[in-house]
Amino acid sequence: MNRNLRSLILGMAAFAATPALADAIFFEHENFSGRQYASGQSAADFRNSAFNDRARSAIVEGGSWEVCMDINFGGGCTVFAPGRYANLGEWSGRVSSARMVVAPAAPAAPVAYQQSGGITFYGNENFGGRQMSADRPVGNLGSVGFNDRAQSAIVEGGSWEICANDNFSGNCTVLAPGRYPTLGGWSGSISSARPATESRGEMQRDRGRGRASATLFSGPNFSGRQLTLGGEGANDLDGQFNDRASSLRVDRGYWIFCSDNNFRGECQTFGPGEYRNLPSQLDNRISSGRRISHDYPYSQRQSAR
Repeated sequence: MNRNLRSLILGMAAFAATPALADAIFFEHENFSGRQYASGQSAADFRNSAFNDRARSAIVEGGSWEVCMDINFGGGCTVFAPGRYANLGEWSGRVSSARMVVAPAAPAAPVAYQQSGGITFYGNENFGGRQMSADRPVGNLGSVGFNDRAQSAIVEGGSWEICANDNFSGNCTVLAPGRYPTLGGWSGSISSARPATESRGEMQRDRGRGRASATLFSGPNFSGRQLTLGGEGANDLDGQFNDRASSLRVDRGYWIFCSDNNFRGECQTFGPGEYRNLPSQLDNRISSGRRISHDYPYSQRQSAR
């Protein structure tokens, strides 16, 4: 076989295999359609792949990714937790570089990159409209003109507890770090918010002992049958708890749960907290779950690659 032809065939085969091995796949259109660009390592300049300012949806698997508006990880940047993003909201058509964010190999390793904890609420779905950011408890969102207004949110650095009434009362739930294009049943119903760790003193003490674990409940508000996952979790809940979970408690660690087995389908990450009602995309749909990190907060640093 002609050497040039053989090299071309091998190159095409490697490119075709990339999406299956990639940790992040970017799509040209919303809802995971159109041309796609897959990467399993840092991509400092999307122009090299003719994909600059083209990404409008993405699938992130295995670990968080930082995306930036300029090449070489410059300009505005944000972090996408593992999950499926049918649209990139304000980042749609603006991504020029991206790189994986990984946990340190050992707790003593220096942290070169650490997100600042905070939450940003948006007045419209898909991160549109007015916005309000906080990095400390807000007992009354009405005091900043945002009571019952939030329709979407971005949580960075650590989980946040959101409540239907002032002063963290009424129905409450916890949002793990990630991007929420819609808040589902909580849309237009939030009156107070605070970092989850500040309202979970007992949980913080629990994190100091034992292995990371998460408990699934068949009913809302931690009712019904339950299944506790330890160790590395389970890649297939079929036969024991498949498509049964309606609420969740994470005692320690950072976990990802998915609607399909082997950590596929719709996925979302959860830090320590009490999730009285699972988001609609996972309610009675969880088929697999695993621990991403034994410790929480999820200390992160840039990959050396």
